[in-house]
Amino acid sequence: MRRIALTVRDDAVEDVLDVLLPLLPQGVHPEPLPDGNTELAYFARHGEGPEEPQLRAAAGDALVALMDEEAPEDRDERRRRYSRGVVVGDRIHLRPSSVAPGPPDLIDVVVDAPGGAFGTGAHPTTRMCLELLLALAPGGAFADLGCGAGALALAAARLGWAPVFAVDHEERSVEATRLNAEANGLRIEVVQADLTAVPPPPAPTLAANVPPQVHAAVAARLAPVTAFVLLSGVVESELAETLGAYAAAGLTPLQRLGGAGWQALLLERSDG
Repeated sequence: MRRIALTVRDDAVEDVLDVLLPLLPQGVHPEPLPDGNTELAYFARHGEGPEEPQLRAAAGDALVALMDEEAPEDRDERRRRYSRGVVVGDRIHLRPSSVAPGPPDLIDVVVDAPGGAFGTGAHPTTRMCLELLLALAPGGAFADLGCGAGALALAAARLGWAPVFAVDHEERSVEATRLNAEANGLRIEVVQADLTAVPPPPAPTLAANVPPQVHAAVAARLAPVTAFVLLSGVVESELAETLGAYAAAGLTPLQRLGGAGWQALLLERSDG
């Protein structure tokens, strides 16, 4: 296993990510550095992923340094060694239990991923959904569709949504979310279900960080009470078709994050 880290100028991070993320669908871990630069790191097996010339071309003249080092095969050991947590919107600190809490003015959310469950905050789609979530006033029920380890559900509960539901088709994700809810002292209703076969919970606010085919099924079964949808899990080339499915359900975009790679949008019901 390798850990590849690109250090880039802080003012160029978004431009570099726009080029880099389509090459790295597994996600990139951004970390601001004390010297005013930002480290963009990811893990890959030997022989997989873009080669150094492609990485250098993606970063362009914003590249300060590039490091390629051996990393532990064990996922938990990698997390203990490298994870520093993720701060989103200067308000929420997502961190594994092995990392100390951040400043007291940040909302603290502990997210572990036993068994490798997705959705700890390392992936850009999770972080973008959290940014969009912070733009909404908490209130009423919230559902996290494709919850993974439960980062969005946990953050929503911390922010004041209630009741909070979390849905995933993978048993390891359901178990991870339950354990994380307990670790944070939060009450979350966690359900294992196939969202292509059953309707989403009838909540006013939904987060759906899922593939396009799941979005299509969710959009077709939305309850009338759903007023906002946080949409992610799609890349730019898949966006028009996905938005069309939600438009047919009466939702239109309010805000969009992302560049040429992963997308995240806040949708609002506009059919009265």
